[in-house]
Amino acid sequence: MANQFLNAQEYANTMLLLAKNQLVTGRLVTGKFKNEVTDENGLSINVKRPPRFAPNDASAMSAALSAQDIIAGSVNVAVNQYAKVHVSVGDIEYVQSYNQLMKNETMKSAAYTLAHQIDRHLQSKVALFTGYVGSGTIATDPNNYIGSPQEFNRVHTRLMDNGVPNSDLVSTVLFNDGEEIRGTLIGGDIQGVNRTALEKVRLPMLSEIDAYATQQCPSIINGTRVSAGTSLIDNGTLSVNYRDVKTTMVQTIHIDGQAGGVTIRVGEKLTIAGVYAYDWRNQAVLPYLQTFVVRGGASTASGSVPITSPLNTPITTDAGGDVDLIISPPIIVPGTNDGVSTAANTAFATVSAAAVDGAAVTHLGPTSAVTQFARRVRAAWHKSAITLVSAKLQTPFTGESSFATDPETGISIRYWRGSDITTGAHIHRWDAIYGAENLDPFMGAEISGL
Repeated sequence: MANQFLNAQEYANTMLLLAKNQLVTGRLVTGKFKNEVTDENGLSINVKRPPRFAPNDASAMSAALSAQDIIAGSVNVAVNQYAKVHVSVGDIEYVQSYNQLMKNETMKSAAYTLAHQIDRHLQSKVALFTGYVGSGTIATDPNNYIGSPQEFNRVHTRLMDNGVPNSDLVSTVLFNDGEEIRGTLIGGDIQGVNRTALEKVRLPMLSEIDAYATQQCPSIINGTRVSAGTSLIDNGTLSVNYRDVKTTMVQTIHIDGQAGGVTIRVGEKLTIAGVYAYDWRNQAVLPYLQTFVVRGGASTASGSVPITSPLNTPITTDAGGDVDLIISPPIIVPGTNDGVSTAANTAFATVSAAAVDGAAVTHLGPTSAVTQFARRVRAAWHKSAITLVSAKLQTPFTGESSFATDPETGISIRYWRGSDITTGAHIHRWDAIYGAENLDPFMGAEISGL
């Protein structure tokens, strides 16, 4: 019997819809489709961060304006992920209608594979949020499951402390967390959409946050470093100007005190004694230490580990126990002058004070020196904090192809079918190129249970 194919556009549209239905994190970020960025030109774009302004003294009752120059940072988003999946002609050759194709198990499995790759990449950006709400002492935090809505609601408070808008808030947690949260609610007097969510084994809206359970939450394996009472800031007082870091939003610190040859991994979090979190809107010091994320580093033992390195890349201390760590956010102190004024550093302040020489550095969670300790990243964030950029692949020179783009997520999928004259293979394939970046690490926070 001759092959009975639908047209190429129907195959493209079907895969896009099926993949979108499987996405979790892909629906919780800002999606952009850039038609001018393709696999034929520079696969990157710049996305601007919004400016901030230092508040004036409203009590002065003066019309005099203290002009502030607008300093807009930007983030380079590399479109460097290439997800692809293919099936043989025999798996779907007798599907003769659009509805049949939507229900075909082979198509569903292929769509899940595409969605899984996109979500996994986005979750690597979720791990870069700087806030952390955990249990007890940071050095011994056991990374427990979130046991109730009350435990989860603490992350909403942290987002509000960080000046995150109280709208378009989203979250991903583990299925174990979802099980415990739902378990405390089932049987209660809950009505409306939240009751429907529980009946469908979904998470209800919690403190304005739309939360989803996923198996994609990344795992950060702690290094072999000692968690507390060992690492110290070295090389003087440390702070930077926003003007100098507005693109990367990272800073290098030098620490010593650890033994030689121990590791600190990309994605780990730490605090610095005396460096407290700061509410830039109210110009007020918050009652807890600022949390920093390790983005990279360098030493004579490990060489350079750039901020583009994957999560869990080890940075090894040298023989004397010294190491450079690249951290986010950078240490920006309010009221400090950047050579032009104090306005920019005040508007973009991240901490209460600079890190001083000899200040104790505490690493989040137990060491992995004897037993490996892994932290599963559960987090909440504002949807605009992470940008997903998709681009259009080149139209193939052979075979038959078509494209489908989703206006909500920005994801673009290319469908291509053809035959190999040397092997006799007949293939349907779907491809997508994309990239993502965490535009503002302050717009989200990680959480673990008590």
